[in-house]
Amino acid sequence: MDIAQKLINTLLDTTIDDAVRDDAAIDLGFISNNEMVEAALLSIVNDQMTEEMIRASCGESLAQIWLTNQKFECNKINLLDGVAFEEAIALMKVKNPLL
Repeated sequence: MDIAQKLINTLLDTTIDDAVRDDAAIDLGFISNNEMVEAALLSIVNDQMTEEMIRASCGESLAQIWLTNQKFECNKINLLDGVAFEEAIALMKVKNPLL
């Protein structure tokens, strides 16, 4: 199993401590060009049963991936809500003030 899959498994495992899941969400932001990573992060961002801190980290990680890939898909950004959306937009504005 590769590192991306291990991090995804950690993020999705609701029996694991929230801080560990949050760390996994953050680390996933540094793995680009992996659709499974994006799908996992997107599956968590609006899950109201997931701790807000984790959802925020997922939003930030998605933005990090999109910035790294220089690929902004409005349909994916529009899927973000609440803190996930706020964190994603904040990071995008810091990295690219013209947005």
